Amino acid sequence: MLNVFDWLRSRNPTGRTAAELYGSIVAQARQPEFYTALGVVDVAEKRYELIVLHLVLVLERLRADGETAKSVAQAVVEDFVRDLDGSMREMAVGDTSVPRKVRKAAGGLYDRDALYRQAFEGADDMTPAALVDELIFDGRSGDGGNRLARYIESCRKRLSNWSLEADGVAALDFPAPASIDAGDGVQ
Repeated sequence: MLNVFDWLRSRNPTGRTAAELYGSIVAQARQPEFYTALGVVDVAEKRYELIVLHLVLVLERLRADGETAKSVAQAVVEDFVRDLDGSMREMAVGDTSVPRKVRKAAGGLYDRDALYRQAFEGADDMTPAALVDELIFDGRSGDGGNRLARYIESCRKRLSNWSLEADGVAALDFPAPASIDAGDGVQ
């Protein structure tokens, strides 16, 4: 059901762009290959982690892409929070606990954004492989953490060549999750 605020937002170019970007992020995070080929457990918490991972990757790129992109980035985060709220209400979480749980999950985005930035920069000897092993595989990834880290590097490489202002949302192109094994990712 479309409410008045969603309708107004859909008429705003920034809101439309953010909704398209967030839709692309969620669609990518839901790719079955993450769960089949890479071994991510298909539960709500891990689906959340994959959405956050892709959101962090896109936000990282948008931060470097001018003022318009910064306002779109904020709107994408707002879409993420709205989606969390709707999903939690849909999963029959009691209405009185939803706002607290949404705040906690939204705060998790900012925590993970900081952690991924540290991992990308190699701070404190944190690597993307170690971080995804901890966050997504609960420390038991086997080779899944390394494979997902190669996928992340492939995403970062592709996104470095993408610009919202120059290319638009339609040009946002994530690699196939299992393609890193076929040589598309960074080794």
